[in-house]
Amino acid sequence: MIKAVIIGFAHMHVNEIALYIHEQPDIELIGCADVPPEAPEKTRARYTRAWNLKNVSETYHVKVYEDYISMLDQLKPDIAFILTENFRKPEIVEECAKRGINVSIEKPIAVSLAEAKKIKASVERYGIEAVVNWPTTWRDYIYRMKHALDKKIVGDLIKVYYINGHTGPLGVGAKHRGVTEKADEMTDEERASTWWYQADKGGGAFLDICCYGCMYSRLVNKDKPISVYAYGTNLNTPYCDAEDNVVAVIKYPDTMSVVEGTWTTPNAVIPSGPILYCTNGVIYCTKENGVPGVKAMDLYGEPVEIPEVEFPAHMKNIAWEYAHHVKTGEPVHETLTLQYNMEVMALLDTAIQSSKTGKEEQVPCV
Repeated sequence: MIKAVIIGFAHMHVNEIALYIHEQPDIELIGCADVPPEAPEKTRARYTRAWNLKNVSETYHVKVYEDYISMLDQLKPDIAFILTENFRKPEIVEECAKRGINVSIEKPIAVSLAEAKKIKASVERYGIEAVVNWPTTWRDYIYRMKHALDKKIVGDLIKVYYINGHTGPLGVGAKHRGVTEKADEMTDEERASTWWYQADKGGGAFLDICCYGCMYSRLVNKDKPISVYAYGTNLNTPYCDAEDNVVAVIKYPDTMSVVEGTWTTPNAVIPSGPILYCTNGVIYCTKENGVPGVKAMDLYGEPVEIPEVEFPAHMKNIAWEYAHHVKTGEPVHETLTLQYNMEVMALLDTAIQSSKTGKEEQVPCV
């Protein structure tokens, strides 16, 4: 049995992570602890850290520890699932690594490439395993999309376009996996008190949303990226000191990616995944009657059949993938690996830097 703990309740994804652990027969959730915010949040509304902690502890009958370090020392878990604010991740990983505890980090790996390098150093120094959870990895239609691209059903890739977004992490109508209800109504002051809307804590649309576009860009492009030109601004979230809309253009030797993130658009109108423009047609994600899927067409607009491929049962979610990895010794999916996420962070960090300088910036090798 794999013994697991959860550290941090700042991220609402903690609700689905706890559900996945609960449903996985080979993993036991033996404890959880939050890392107190520097300034108290002014609300206990649904999806805030206080609500997340209460929901997980009561739903899954797991003991809450006041201090995560004491919890690690007492319980000696095999793995810690980290769902803190983005800026805290290097510190938490180091404390786990010193104790020989593997970690699962909720996307993105860190707030910057420099902070990601700290995580990598801790992992390598103490010889633990670190994986990064991307919720989109577990979507079967994305798996089919990548398979169709690899089979070159419409030729070679030339351009990726991706947009993702919602009305903000705690915005009107926001709903997150693992919970059936939508976010509670909040005042601007209440939202502003949460880390999501604070740039120095790792909040903002670059790290929350644009990271997915960088992840997809890395997934489908074979070559190393050359440069990024990006722009981020705050258009309609006056209580936030970070950006709420972003766009990045990523240059490769023979392809390009255009990725966008928004906090000002209902998710219902957002495509369910990337559009892959190829030499002989397009592979694109659909959302028909709310159900996501993938289709393809040639340059004449005629449909092209998506080849069948079996979606691995262990890719149900992060808990099932990790348990499969431990039991079989098979490697985790590439999007979970440390090196993959260092490369994604290099892209994302370059986009953030470009937005600050107003110039095209070169992507560093990692």
